[in-house]
Amino acid sequence: MSERMQWWRSLLLGAGAVWLVVLAARCHLPRRSVSAGGGPDSTGVIYVVQHGWHAGIAVRRADVPAGRWPVLDDVADAQYVEVGWGEAQYYPGASRGVWGALRAGAWPTGSVVHVVPIDRPVPDRFPARTVVRVPVSPAELDAFTTFVGASFAVDSMGRVPTAAPGYYADSRFYASPLPYHVFNNCNHWAAAALEAAGCDASPRWAFTVGQVISRAKACGTLVQGEG
Repeated sequence: MSERMQWWRSLLLGAGAVWLVVLAARCHLPRRSVSAGGGPDSTGVIYVVQHGWHAGIAVRRADVPAGRWPVLDDVADAQYVEVGWGEAQYYPGASRGVWGALRAGAWPTGSVVHVVPIDRPVPDRFPARTVVRVPVSPAELDAFTTFVGASFAVDSMGRVPTAAPGYYADSRFYASPLPYHVFNNCNHWAAAALEAAGCDASPRWAFTVGQVISRAKACGTLVQGEG
């Protein structure tokens, strides 16, 4: 192989590695504290929350049909439940750094769902985050909760194994049967959840959280954060 060909090969491999690192890093939810608050709210909506390079989606717990999500008993006192999806080791923080990012995106790996119980209006639980309110019809809400329900790995007893402690004291990571890879990352999942909720989110092309938030704003209302 000539020196020129070796140079181009190294360049392409390096560019590919950087791209995979960026995509995997965008699925990391920063650890941050939350503050108390209160305010009016309503039903028939979902909330899209931007956590750094990651998006979570919250829904009223009462709007999830009984038995639809096998983790509801773990958040029995919650007013809302936020869910997010990502790579099984990188998302919870078990495998980070360059190798962790490359491993998360270079080939199909396992995945987990992050579940956060919320006991107040969603914007008040995440006061420093961008939050978009998206109205949903009963049929769209049913499709959304069905989509999320299929993201949990259920064992023979109808339970979902806990994969890791969550980012907050009251949140957890649960096992998911879905494969994670560069063309099916956390933002693809969030966009697909939006699509199930009736929002044209183009999941196949949603590589970044900015694209997810942009589509959510086109379907709903920005209630907190930057416009």
